[in-house]
Amino acid sequence: MGSAASSSSLGTVMAVFPQIREVVESVSELTAQHVRLARLELEEDARFIGLRVGVIAALAPLILVGYGFLCIALALALRRIMAIDLAFLAVGLANLVGGVAGIARVARQLRGRQVMDASLTELKTTSTAILRTEPRP
Repeated sequence: MGSAASSSSLGTVMAVFPQIREVVESVSELTAQHVRLARLELEEDARFIGLRVGVIAALAPLILVGYGFLCIALALALRRIMAIDLAFLAVGLANLVGGVAGIARVARQLRGRQVMDASLTELKTTSTAILRTEPRP
């Protein structure tokens, strides 16, 4: 009788192996899909940020030269109503405030960009679904 019981439990265990293999293959495929999604999303984020940095770098010299001429012209125009040193000081301070405000705005935009947001969301959803356990009665 002991032999029949052990043979029966061995048969049950052997019947579970294909299901275990299927679960392992499914988890493996899911992990591979997450890695592919992360790679694609990282490439997209890098492209987005790189393009904008490139545009800024290309336009910066034009802006700086033109802006320098405008500042000099403004200071020279202001000398009619104040001393020339105060005119250059006023223009310099206005530039300083405007520059800091502009940099702060761009930094907020970059901080608001959620890098790999879709991948992290999918990973959380998957891990919640896999780790979810049914309450036992």
